[in-house]
Amino acid sequence: MSAKWFRGAQTLLLLTGFGLAGLSAADTLSLYVDNDSRLLKPNHNTDRHYTSGVKLVYGFTPDWQWLENYGDLDVPFFSAPEGPVHTAAGFFAGHHIYTPDWADKPEKRRPKDMRFAGWLYTGLFAQRANERIMDQTELNIGVIGPSAKGRQLQNCIHNLLDSGKPIGWDTQLSDRPAVNFSWTRKERLNGPLLKPTENVDFLSEYGFTAGSVFCHLQAGLVGRLGIFGLPKDWGPDRLELPSGAIQRAYQDNGGYLFCRISGKAVGYNQFLTGLDPEPVVGQLQVGCVIQWKSLEVGYSQTFLTQEYKEQNAFDSYGALTVKWTF
Repeated sequence: MSAKWFRGAQTLLLLTGFGLAGLSAADTLSLYVDNDSRLLKPNHNTDRHYTSGVKLVYGFTPDWQWLENYGDLDVPFFSAPEGPVHTAAGFFAGHHIYTPDWADKPEKRRPKDMRFAGWLYTGLFAQRANERIMDQTELNIGVIGPSAKGRQLQNCIHNLLDSGKPIGWDTQLSDRPAVNFSWTRKERLNGPLLKPTENVDFLSEYGFTAGSVFCHLQAGLVGRLGIFGLPKDWGPDRLELPSGAIQRAYQDNGGYLFCRISGKAVGYNQFLTGLDPEPVVGQLQVGCVIQWKSLEVGYSQTFLTQEYKEQNAFDSYGALTVKWTF
């Protein structure tokens, strides 16, 4: 790929991201911030591996024929929800940063560790849901490498926070196109063991991601405990699975605590280039969400099992979500 192609792709991605805030007649505008520094995770400052993620999402309910067809689509392994179905769509732009351990102290690093890498992307998702099932299908496209400007962004953040300067960006992953397709289904559970009550409910999540960045199967379970009302929505969304406008189709005021347990069967991870990936990675996410009128705010911490065999400790990061409906 030529340098000219990557400069053009980078410009398009940046313009798409900053242009989202200016779109009219929006249903929701959401900001997701993941970080493993004391800024979002005061109990454990690590600054390594998946160290930063930012995503801006614009969700809306357009009158598009293909979206209506998506809502009615009924094929094997992708059966259409029964009854009235809501549909929604969304655009997004995001940026991730990956680093080895001891980003500012290379002499303390292990011989084999993650490479420095930035990932800049944009994309489109479509959603459909009834009161029991929600499907999301997403396509994102971007660039991994120097054109994603990970070095510049991380240096800027570290200067603002007066923390150590990362050393080693000269060895970051080279420029390469990044394309991913994913599908996820959420189901509201109502079985004998996980029967919902006025203040407690459970949701299952399962799906897959395939592309040049990640390839994995995933499944999880979310439990929620209402503190002052439990909204009848699709639970706590996150950077890698925004609920967008479809979330607000079942929105009520309320606040709750939640716990998400999930796992991935990993086939490929671009950011583990040169390492020996673990075939299965587990996640535990705990947090809280408050919804009041047009505003939703969530905070959580996520803990991961080892992603590759050379890794010497588990990783974790904090996440902040702010969503505004208008």
